[in-house]
Amino acid sequence: MDFDSIAETIVKKCMRVRAGETILVSGGLFCLELLEDIAVFVARQRAYNLILPYTDRMQKRILLEVDRDFLESPSKPLLELVNIIDGRIAVDTMQDPRVLQSVPEERIGAQRQAGRPMTHRLIERKVRWTGMGFPTKEKAEMFGIDFEYFHDMFWRAVMTDYEKMHEKGKKIVDELRNGLNVRITTNKTDLRFSVDGRPVYIDDGIISEEDIQSGDIGNNLPAGEVFCAPIEHSCEGRAFFEAAFYKGKKIAGIDAVFKKGKVVEVCCEENGRLFKEALAHAHGGKDIIGEFGIGLNPEVKKVTGYVLTDEKIIGSIHIALGENRGFGGENESSLHWDLPMMHPTVEVDGRTIMEDGRFTV
Repeated sequence: MDFDSIAETIVKKCMRVRAGETILVSGGLFCLELLEDIAVFVARQRAYNLILPYTDRMQKRILLEVDRDFLESPSKPLLELVNIIDGRIAVDTMQDPRVLQSVPEERIGAQRQAGRPMTHRLIERKVRWTGMGFPTKEKAEMFGIDFEYFHDMFWRAVMTDYEKMHEKGKKIVDELRNGLNVRITTNKTDLRFSVDGRPVYIDDGIISEEDIQSGDIGNNLPAGEVFCAPIEHSCEGRAFFEAAFYKGKKIAGIDAVFKKGKVVEVCCEENGRLFKEALAHAHGGKDIIGEFGIGLNPEVKKVTGYVLTDEKIIGSIHIALGENRGFGGENESSLHWDLPMMHPTVEVDGRTIMEDGRFTV
């Protein structure tokens, strides 16, 4: 894999790093070559970089061995850092998410709680960010898929034609911006909510000046979705999600009932207790609808279990629970959990824009 070209794209095209800026670069040591290349291209832009490395072993030991009250306290050095950085590039920190299976959920929740003041400050300062996944053999084994397919699909999706994807997304954006009410249906879903007055964005891999001015300060790689923050209290109905992965375990058949924007009932076909524990130990509006997204990336063609690619599949939508202040919402939480849904029908004010996973506009 040509990480040099990918790093150049991230720094110069996605983040548009400028001279004199300070960029925080973080990620697992398993992707050190990519982190190194990103740091080099940041410096070639005459900008400064700080590298924050992680390992699975370190993350697990901190979660298990550190006093809980300290886990829950915000990091003083990181709070100082968020006041000086102009951007952050965060590559996946976990080589094998299964290492966290033995960590009690309340300790993970405590660590998430510690990050809330930093999240608030980053949003307040409008610090640009790019979050990026990274395919590993361990993840492929966890999802039960062929690693070569996973690897090739992921990197094709990262290097897709951003301009072409943007043009496709504009049609969907226009429908949502001009609409008031959204309805999503499948044979097990009937969900309604309002997007009235909320900004609608395209995650096309590029953080433009227009994006920043409108409040869209970040993107994911692979890119490829149209998304917005629904009016939180407006969401009513039932949503069925085929699966989600958490701490390396598959949670299958998630059936959630929403009332006034909040999940009031949830049943799962497999590992339902894990889903409920993750919500129980998160903080803030953890069970409130936070996002509605529609996948756009033409290189992601089937479900793997990796949410960063699954939510980008053309023909899919996703609903997220939790934090949404970074893109026009009002919900504050330590959690942002994307739940993909395949082959939905989507209506905006009664007009069908997607039918059984196929765009009609």
